[in-house]
Amino acid sequence: MTSLGKLLKARTDLILYHPFFGSLALRLLLVKDNSFETAAVDGVSMFYNSEFIDSLSFRETVGLVAHEVMHMALGHIWRMGKRDGDRWNIAADYTINENLIASG
Repeated sequence: MTSLGKLLKARTDLILYHPFFGSLALRLLLVKDNSFETAAVDGVSMFYNSEFIDSLSFRETVGLVAHEVMHMALGHIWRMGKRDGDRWNIAADYTINENLIASG
């Protein structure tokens, strides 16, 4: 399965079993961009490194898509302002991962 195919299947899984995350994931254009180390969102697109996606299990891919859409749901993209980007992203990731674990 291609990296895009795996992401599309993960998005379908989210729609079926976690509709909140799935509905947000449907709004994102999936853009292959290997200049990113892993994946990122800008509110319109989800950019992904195909080699990174290929290295993930299917469950990890589902978690990654849910993680990325949570950046949008929690407004991390728009709320960063002039804060240090690296620190902001680390703090945002901690918050997201804790919420995802709690949601199952």
